[in-house]
Amino acid sequence: MTVFVFNLTRAIGAFSKIVKGATLMFVFSCTIASCQSKKPVFLNESAIQLAPPMVHVDSLLFRNSALMNIDLAYDNTILRYTTDRSGVTENSPRYKSPLKLKATTHLKVKAFHEDFKPSDEQELVVRKMSKDISKAKVNISPEPNENYKGSGANSLIDGLKGTVNFRNGGKWLGFQENEIVVDLNFPEPTFVENVIVSVLQDQGSWIFSPASISIKSAKGDIGAIELESSAEANSKTMDFIEIPVQKEKYNELTITISSLKEIPDWHQGKGTLPWVFVDEIIVE
Repeated sequence: MTVFVFNLTRAIGAFSKIVKGATLMFVFSCTIASCQSKKPVFLNESAIQLAPPMVHVDSLLFRNSALMNIDLAYDNTILRYTTDRSGVTENSPRYKSPLKLKATTHLKVKAFHEDFKPSDEQELVVRKMSKDISKAKVNISPEPNENYKGSGANSLIDGLKGTVNFRNGGKWLGFQENEIVVDLNFPEPTFVENVIVSVLQDQGSWIFSPASISIKSAKGDIGAIELESSAEANSKTMDFIEIPVQKEKYNELTITISSLKEIPDWHQGKGTLPWVFVDEIIVE
């Protein structure tokens, strides 16, 4: 049996002469056991998928407004988006200029071109901080790991967001613990109906989303959430986890963040305690 090796580099090089400067995603699925013909194989443009658009925002967390740009460096590409959590279709609004956001926005964006398959959908949450809790007293137990201690406990209420590059910037607090307990004491009674915990997920670095988060006040339990997808294989993301609580004015809150008991069997770190990374706590 004769085995043929498909030279992907040459194919892409030749094709790039036809579509210079394109940002395209190539997907090849080919198994050749034997060959009786020397006929050339041609790529069908309609089978080529556009790469997802690039979304740039000056801050994922803001007090007044944020500016968002969407880009895909390929001629005649149409970018469409939604801000109401619905999926993007060819009838969704067309992106033409930077978007000025003044409220929490759940953006979804997708690229379209008449000659190629639409891109995958990109999703991003940009959140407005409706309450300033930077004057609250905050305590964390246990202390974060020495290598990922940010600016201490105040990192959680300073309104400064980390990035997916958790090793730079000094914004993330990293823990390899079963539970992280955060106590917030407000300078005056504060009305709260929602608590948001900003976390990082980077499973390649053994960082997993929490398994659960619970909220207590002086009166007892007021809210909790179980995160069943934490043990599933997921891409690198920064997530805002929302925990609805009993609507009321509070003097203090205790937030307990529980990690997975161990890294799942499908991961190379299976059986060990995962990392949990937190950079901000927000109340609404």
